[in-house]
Amino acid sequence: MIGGSLARRYARALRDIGQEDRQVRQVLSEVEEFARLLDLSPGLREVLEAGHVNRRDKQSALDQVLSKAGFLPSTKSFLSLLVDKGRMNVLLPIVDELRRMVEEIEGIERVGVSVPMPMSPPQKEMLKEMLERRTGKKVVLEETVDPAVLGGLVVRVGSTVYDGSVRTQIRQIRENLQKG
Repeated sequence: MIGGSLARRYARALRDIGQEDRQVRQVLSEVEEFARLLDLSPGLREVLEAGHVNRRDKQSALDQVLSKAGFLPSTKSFLSLLVDKGRMNVLLPIVDELRRMVEEIEGIERVGVSVPMPMSPPQKEMLKEMLERRTGKKVVLEETVDPAVLGGLVVRVGSTVYDGSVRTQIRQIRENLQKG
């Protein structure tokens, strides 16, 4: 099975469990926290993902970590299932899918903004408010500084791109001049 669809399936199951318990945001936070822990502990990651380590040893390592974490039983069970099925290597795509699903439930839209220089707080706030009115959702801006934009900005809302960059305007003028 392709990694994306597998991650989506696991994320959907975890989202459904979180919704049943009315703790979907908490489940997401705990799974994100565990993913960060794996990033900080390459040894633990290797043990949990290694094919040569038996399941009992993997579960023991996981239980040792989770006993200190204070996670919800549903989160613990989910992580244990990933270890059992040998799917811990799909954790990051699962976290990304789950975050997207939870944000969709909560009416949150992540918007990518490429600018030639960092935006000031008032600029960010003004853009955020305008996008929230346009999308009808709470907007989380993800700013990327890209000097190639030259001026203006490029905004990505879902699969839609609004390109108000000087680079694009120059390219369009060039094309128009070449057409005659």
